[in-house]
Amino acid sequence: MYATDITDHYLVGSQKHAVRITTPIEKALITTLAAGADEGELRALLSTLTPAQQAESEELFAALDSAQLSQHREGKLALSKRFISTSSGRATKNSRPEMDAAFIQLQNRVGAELTQTNWIPGVDDGGIEILSARQDILIEISGTNRVATILYSLLLASGATQTRFAPSARETSRLVGDLDIAIGSFTSNHIGYAFDKQCEVIRRELSLFPLDRENDYLDELSSPDFRIHCGDIDPERLAIWMNSDLPFMHIPTPLADVAQIGPIVIPGKSPCLRCAELAERDQSGVRNREPLLHNAESEYPVIAAHFIASLAASQILAFFEKQSSETTGKVISLDYQALAYPQVVTLARHPLCGCAF
Repeated sequence: MYATDITDHYLVGSQKHAVRITTPIEKALITTLAAGADEGELRALLSTLTPAQQAESEELFAALDSAQLSQHREGKLALSKRFISTSSGRATKNSRPEMDAAFIQLQNRVGAELTQTNWIPGVDDGGIEILSARQDILIEISGTNRVATILYSLLLASGATQTRFAPSARETSRLVGDLDIAIGSFTSNHIGYAFDKQCEVIRRELSLFPLDRENDYLDELSSPDFRIHCGDIDPERLAIWMNSDLPFMHIPTPLADVAQIGPIVIPGKSPCLRCAELAERDQSGVRNREPLLHNAESEYPVIAAHFIASLAASQILAFFEKQSSETTGKVISLDYQALAYPQVVTLARHPLCGCAF
């Protein structure tokens, strides 16, 4: 609740969602709701009001609903099965919430994530259902650069438990190397470790939700719900992806000190990579690029890698949670010298592309 310049007038909510409180009855109702009153206590308070005051309270409740400041459902997290001790005494002890350190840790971490999902338009259960649903999304990452590695850790820590690397993602660099230091929880102590095995260690340590021991997260036969490729994409792979119904995101290799994210592509339904290429050609007049230095550095600096991976992870989760077209058909360009000012270009399906046919 925020006090205003007008005496006894308050604002309730946040900078984006707020309701003005102007009467003592409204303030009493807000205070009662904020204290966690149940339905019975609220009904008892409403029964003491005059008809005019009850009408005033109805207007307040409607305003709270419109500003998305009220919850109508009690959400419950659906968690995978955790290991339960075969010893009945130990199992009973560990099942007590006040004695379960992992449960307490989960509560703390989930609370922080809910500060984002709670404010997604249409949410009326505190964001719990949307956050819990992240466990069901199978995301597959291909690429060997820093952004790919950071994306893996970010998505795991945000609740996308089934995030994995594609089987052939690290064929050219199977071991943790110098450029992996300070990336995705790797340190200099991990140099020389098998990258894929260390990623499974990271999965256990970073995953927001407990891992299901009966689930094979690396099952190559299971089709992902979303694909991400970081770096130059093989034309054959792109052709296969465009002939499927699976959405994907491309994060191309940066050029000098400028990087890009996207677009997110739904094959046959949204602008594709060729559409983006043709749109850029129309705007710049450049028909082809050929690097003069074939061994030029193409890896991201550390700060830019984290920033770009965070933006990409946000776009990917928003794609599933908002279920709208606002996340597709967009290319985000980022200048390393001005990361705080990304440029967003909205694409249309280019008439010369033919991806709709």
